[in-house]
Amino acid sequence: MRRLLFTAAILIGMAAPALAQSTSGAATVANREPAAIAGFAKGVEQVLAAHGARVAIVARIGRDPKEMPEGLSYTHVGFWVYSQVQTSDGRTQPGYAAFNLYQNDADGNRSYLKQDFPFDFFSDVYQLRAGVIIPSPELQARLLQTIDSPVYARLHNPAYSIVANPFDGRYQNCTDFVLDVLTAALYRTSDKAVIKADERAYFTPQVVKVDGFRRLLAGIFVAGMHSDDHDSEIRTATFQSIAEFLQRYNLAEAVLEVPETSGSTVSH
Repeated sequence: MRRLLFTAAILIGMAAPALAQSTSGAATVANREPAAIAGFAKGVEQVLAAHGARVAIVARIGRDPKEMPEGLSYTHVGFWVYSQVQTSDGRTQPGYAAFNLYQNDADGNRSYLKQDFPFDFFSDVYQLRAGVIIPSPELQARLLQTIDSPVYARLHNPAYSIVANPFDGRYQNCTDFVLDVLTAALYRTSDKAVIKADERAYFTPQVVKVDGFRRLLAGIFVAGMHSDDHDSEIRTATFQSIAEFLQRYNLAEAVLEVPETSGSTVSH
């Protein structure tokens, strides 16, 4: 299938303030006003709504991409589900809820599932930019069934690794969890052995280039960094590898990049 990549324009009805600058000169949002974060989050919701998405896969940038391994930029991926959202004053209104696997702050080797909202999703990011995958309508329907069932929680493995091997199963990270939920929905199964077998057969993970010394000592210095589930190279699920997997089998309507500022939509 021809690879699709669109840059989605956001019209959020408000001027975005200038990006705060880090000491390295890279743009950060460390000091951004909550109104700007809320405006960006609402803009992403509007992009999803314009595509009629009931379920989407959304990614964010939590760290300076220059600090990431080559080819990686997005640090967190979760599902956004269109539903009736309860506001802080007790009202309900239509909107998107975010379903996430998060690394535990107290113990970086563990993770937990949490449902929050678009503002929360972007409240602690390095840069206001989002990656979005719009699954096919049939896959969206299957995802809704899976997320709204006990299968969703059963697929969670709390043993966390930043570079979990999607073919192994000893560890899991947010992107690996998204892949497991996608596979469970596609094959309508909760059997983890079947899910891993199908992923080995059809999914191509991304190779992460990490020098041998850093890989050997990473578990000592970085919480949640394990490599004992890998062989000669580190391979993990990423936003890009999931997008390519869904496009390869005609399971994605579109892959979008939502920048902070509005601009023309570009198709590749």
